[in-house]
Amino acid sequence: MPLLAVVSVIVSCAIHALWNFLVKRAENKLAFTALFLIAVPFLFLPMIVLLSPKLVLPPAGWICIVATGIVYAAYFVALAQAYLVSDLSFAYPLSCGLGPALTVIWGMALLGERPSALGFLGIASVLAGVFVLQWQPNLASRLGSFFASSALPAWLVGLMYSVYSVIDKVAVGHVGVHSAVYIYAAYTVCAVIVLPIALIRCGKETLFKEWRRNWSSCVATSVLNIIAYLLVLWAMSLPNTPVSYIVPLRTLSVLFGVLFGTEVSGESGRWRKLGAAALLMLGVSLIAVA
Repeated sequence: MPLLAVVSVIVSCAIHALWNFLVKRAENKLAFTALFLIAVPFLFLPMIVLLSPKLVLPPAGWICIVATGIVYAAYFVALAQAYLVSDLSFAYPLSCGLGPALTVIWGMALLGERPSALGFLGIASVLAGVFVLQWQPNLASRLGSFFASSALPAWLVGLMYSVYSVIDKVAVGHVGVHSAVYIYAAYTVCAVIVLPIALIRCGKETLFKEWRRNWSSCVATSVLNIIAYLLVLWAMSLPNTPVSYIVPLRTLSVLFGVLFGTEVSGESGRWRKLGAAALLMLGVSLIAVA
């Protein structure tokens, strides 16, 4: 695998964890999320204008875009709630680890895919990582923590990740929608849905207050969000760059998320969370290879 592709994916992982850190740091997570989502269509409009003369979207493509936009909205609302009730170093690796494992299950149920024994071993490793991440001193607390109120939003984020990953595969892989246009349009649909939710829950004044306080972080999060995605696409486009190498490499974002939480934000449980991150990375890598 070319060194340039490796560096590109690693930078993408760091950027992905960084924009999640910026959401976690915001005073009102939902208001901040709505604001950075609204900024995406405006910031990346020139790119779409340049691409538009070459694009023709079939009806199935529009269906996938709207479906993904709806799932994205649920994803980002759940993400804001996850960072409201739990640490970055807990919610981020939990959702990032569960997402790929659940995607395998959807692939089996909906697309007829059949993972090997190595794939199932990867799922077991992800579940072990989730268990370590939610570790409590006694058995009753450990079992209860799996579905504690602080963990449920992160579970929902992982679930939504798995759902939109399947729709992504259909849209880009089977329908043939241009990836840049697909992500732009889906984010636009998502922003249209999330903004009214934020207005109802937070109020207009809260959104204005969050913008005045964190407008630069909102814009940065919008840009980082799309750049992280485009870097991976660019790495995949390079010659001699197998997807089976890129997907495991992307799990480094779990490690970056734990480090941002424990080392930058001072969250507790450093070594336990790093151990959980290692299990999650191993599990997702096995799933990708399988």
